[in-house]
Amino acid sequence: MMNSIKKKFSYVDNIEEIKSNGIKVNAILTNIESIENVNVNGNNPTVLNYEYDLNGQKAQSKFSVFEPKKIENLKNGDVISIKHLNGNSIVLGYDQYSFSMDFINYIAGSFLLIGLILCYLLYLRIKKEIDLYKKGEIKEGEIISINQNKGFTFSKFGMSMDVHYECEINGTKNIGKSRTNNFALTNNKSIGDTVRILVSRDGKTSCLYPELIAKKNGWKENYIV
Repeated sequence: MMNSIKKKFSYVDNIEEIKSNGIKVNAILTNIESIENVNVNGNNPTVLNYEYDLNGQKAQSKFSVFEPKKIENLKNGDVISIKHLNGNSIVLGYDQYSFSMDFINYIAGSFLLIGLILCYLLYLRIKKEIDLYKKGEIKEGEIISINQNKGFTFSKFGMSMDVHYECEINGTKNIGKSRTNNFALTNNKSIGDTVRILVSRDGKTSCLYPELIAKKNGWKENYIV
């Protein structure tokens, strides 16, 4: 994606190297095109299209600039000075238009950072669930409330329920909450009924016992209390 954007804006990465080691030649300006979808203070960046001699053959290239005053007198057919190196070239006397690339890199970096943070938070959540599934003890809790979450208005997508329960952990009664979309876990259950739950060894986290997952994976119920 970044390569296609750079190609569209004629972005040259190795400008300093071309300035130092590039070969200086004259080029013929073949077209001057405005980047209409980018506007800075009422002016548009410009792409200078040109051709030059490269080992006896005509080579075509382009260079993006943002210097409205300097290009006012430019026209097709004008001779301009360029430097080229390894297939890339720059127009001498003009600075490359790079605001768009800086902005794109900033946005891409922001999305990457946000994505990494979200992945880390998701990892912590999944890790807690995995640890609870692997090491949790099966206990019985008493349902104290069941709340339905409707999800999206015109579909059943997102429907779930929050089950609040009370259980005894290390001699102390604790109230826990578990959200699930497996409505079979509470079929024929009402407030005051018992329900199986998984409780971590330290008693800090719990969830409804995942019956379907347990059956699919052949869990051994060694910790029923």
